[in-house]
Amino acid sequence: MKKWVWHIGLAAMGGIVAACTSGDGNTNDVAGSSFETENSIAVVLAVQKSDGSPAARTKVFVRPSDFLAGANNLVLSDDYGDFDSPVVEEDSASGILNVETDSLGMLNLPRLKPGNYTIEAREELGKGITRVVVTDSSVDSVSLKMTNPGSISGQVYLPENEVTVTVGIEGLDYFVKTDTAGNFEFKNIPVGSFSVVGFVFHTYKSLDLNGDPSTSSVYMSLGTRRTNVSSGTESKNVVIGQKPIVIEKDTTPKDTTPVYPVVLFEDFEDSTYGWYTNVSRYAEAKLGVDEDVLDREGLVAHFEYSNDSNYNWALMGRSLGGLKDFSDLDSVVFWARSAKGDSAQWISLSFDVQLDSASLEKYGYENGKAWVHMELDTVWQRYVITPDDLLETDSTKIGGNIGWDAVKDHVTNLNFFGGGVTKGSPYEMWLDDVTIYGVKDLE
Repeated sequence: MKKWVWHIGLAAMGGIVAACTSGDGNTNDVAGSSFETENSIAVVLAVQKSDGSPAARTKVFVRPSDFLAGANNLVLSDDYGDFDSPVVEEDSASGILNVETDSLGMLNLPRLKPGNYTIEAREELGKGITRVVVTDSSVDSVSLKMTNPGSISGQVYLPENEVTVTVGIEGLDYFVKTDTAGNFEFKNIPVGSFSVVGFVFHTYKSLDLNGDPSTSSVYMSLGTRRTNVSSGTESKNVVIGQKPIVIEKDTTPKDTTPVYPVVLFEDFEDSTYGWYTNVSRYAEAKLGVDEDVLDREGLVAHFEYSNDSNYNWALMGRSLGGLKDFSDLDSVVFWARSAKGDSAQWISLSFDVQLDSASLEKYGYENGKAWVHMELDTVWQRYVITPDDLLETDSTKIGGNIGWDAVKDHVTNLNFFGGGVTKGSPYEMWLDDVTIYGVKDLE
């Protein structure tokens, strides 16, 4: 088997999946709640209290409409610690502003790049939002009136091996953790129509190629529910995610003869649900499914990616739902093909350990991987990977490779990296029928 040496970094950021919305903050979105500017110089905002009087010295928060609090590595601001939900630090380049009205309840927002934004005003007894669409660079004005907030409660169906997940509200700085049953509650939410999102966002710490601390993050959406919030009332029973399928226990006597474990890990016939993408800073990736690709029947994973150098990377992966013992692994078999025929393109199979700092300290493990790189062809190829095929580690631990012996009895994730030698080119690859031989308790 031809082996490729691929130098990469470890720092990454999960992508956030979100939708833009429009409206004036009322339960029924009213025409005139959005506006279009012409030169993106500024927005003039007037904020009123519920009685119509100017809301002087009132905190105002501007966020992109696809902003999702808690689903990123943004730093929380120490200046707003007394609010009922954390507020991230200002980042004007990303359209994140933390500002305040003047004595007349007025505010001139600084330059905003074109896009969709949610503006929220908060005071002790009231809250309000408005949504704006900035398309170019003229000055326009918009107003919002604060009212008594409402509340939202519901449940997220928790994935296997997750004891709690995060729930956020798109465009606002509100996020909470569920309890172990998936229940959640927002007590003070402005009046309006919102997308409530359940998600998992894990951050892992490791060392980069220079031995310096590096952070890698993975985001996975569990579902979104559109919810209306009315003043002084609670929006109940907001359900997010897929309800687990309950299978009745089969009481038929079982044949206890040992069976060699063969697990069809993924055939993608139910889409790529449960898989995630992860990229380095200057790379991009998109994951979906295609049907009947080049004489291969049914659905297959379709992974598109690009980067600006061989040191950047993109991957598609899946969590194994905890620590899995791969010590008895015989092989991993899968089918794959590429789209390009005029440049070298390859796929890398990686057995990863991705644990948070508390788990690393508890078990005494090290985050890292054992992997191997294989050249892709434009026709479907069957790949068979055994532990002996994996690259040996050395003192530099290139790409986080700590070797098979260091990961085999506590693997947490199975990842497929896409690679290519043409700088900046978009690449495509297709993957199907990932089967694992010899590993017990993997289903």
